[in-house]
Amino acid sequence: MEKKWIEHNKKEFGVEIIELKKIISEQVKHGGKSDEFISDMVVALVTGRKITPKMKEAIDNIIKRNSPEEQFRRDDWLQTVLPKMVMVQNMISDTDWSDGYRASTTNFMESIIKQAKHRKSLSKKQMEAVSKLWIKVKKNIEKKS
Repeated sequence: MEKKWIEHNKKEFGVEIIELKKIISEQVKHGGKSDEFISDMVVALVTGRKITPKMKEAIDNIIKRNSPEEQFRRDDWLQTVLPKMVMVQNMISDTDWSDGYRASTTNFMESIIKQAKHRKSLSKKQMEAVSKLWIKVKKNIEKKS
C-alpha cells in the first residue's frame, strides 16, 4: 500500500518535490538551516503520505513565494520600506517618552525590521502599526519643539 502511494506522489508531485528540495538547499546555503514546514512537506511527499487539497495549496504557495520573480518583487518592496522603518526607529530617540516606553517601542521596531529583512514581507496589521507609530512619533517630536 505505502509503496503505491510513494510512486503515486512521485508521479503526481514530481515537479513540486524538485522545487521544494531546491528551495530547501537555497535556504541551507544562505542561512544554515531550512524552514521546518517546507521540510515537513517534502517528507510528506516522498514518504507516500496522502496529500490533501489544503497541503497541495500550501506547497504551491511555497513554490510561488520562492520563485525568482516573487523574490525580486519582495526585494524591491524591502528596499523601499526598510529605509522608512529605520527612520521611524531612529526618530524614537528624539521623543520625550519615558525611557521604558522608548525602549519597548524601539524593541518593537527592531523586531519588525528583523522580520521584514528575513521574510521580505509584513502583514497588513504590522504595516498599519508602523504607520500609526510613525504618526505618534512625529506628533510627539513636533509638540516638543
